[in-house]
Amino acid sequence: MNLVFASGFLFPQRLLHHDYFRGVGAAFPGACFPRVPLTASIDARARALAAEIARHRFPDPDGPLHVVGHSMGGLDARYLLYRDLDGLAGRIASLSTIGTPHRGSPIADFLVGPEPDRRTVRRRLYCGLRRVMGVLGLRSGAMDNLTSGYARRFNEAHPDTRGVPCHCYAGVGAEALLLRMTSAYIRDVGQSPEERDNDGLVTVASAAWQPLAEPPWPTDHLGEVGHSLVPPRFASCFPHIDALRRVIRRAGAG
Repeated sequence: MNLVFASGFLFPQRLLHHDYFRGVGAAFPGACFPRVPLTASIDARARALAAEIARHRFPDPDGPLHVVGHSMGGLDARYLLYRDLDGLAGRIASLSTIGTPHRGSPIADFLVGPEPDRRTVRRRLYCGLRRVMGVLGLRSGAMDNLTSGYARRFNEAHPDTRGVPCHCYAGVGAEALLLRMTSAYIRDVGQSPEERDNDGLVTVASAAWQPLAEPPWPTDHLGEVGHSLVPPRFASCFPHIDALRRVIRRAGAG
């Protein structure tokens, strides 16, 4: 199978000899791991995603593509599909999203406010940070695009995936102290069980843009791709490769 693994916000596909998708390159040889601007908007990230896919040499050059997007990578892939960037929509046979904030993240709402255009102290602080990033030559916009207010508008503008099957997956759990803290906050502000259950950054309700393909995985947002903030190994105990094999089998069956 021709596989594409789209990464999320802030962390690159490879950093200090560590891959974003831990061990996945060895498990799925020939897969594409596109590099995108880490903190940029969905639009900029999706265009980079499309360009990277278009120039990748897949095992089956004329075969269909199956995209697996983690976190914001799932939103980038949805944008690519709906806008048919680089004419790729006709080649993509399936999209699988893992821990993707289709309806926004409560943590993004907490950090910058739920509405990107509302003037609050948090918004002013965030706008100041964006100006600093601009001076440093860094693209920004990602955090805005992860708020619940933006997500509502994004879903209205990109209501489907142009007939491409979309399989959604979520996580429930938190290993490290930081994610236990964010998970507790999300549980406190959630209004329903699905809005309280979360992986430390994204709720089950937000990850389930389509009905979940299987029950939530017992891991946090980092564990979904094999990582952990717990030393010394910083590796999750969750068998993420096995989970990804199920994801890919389901995508191929669809």
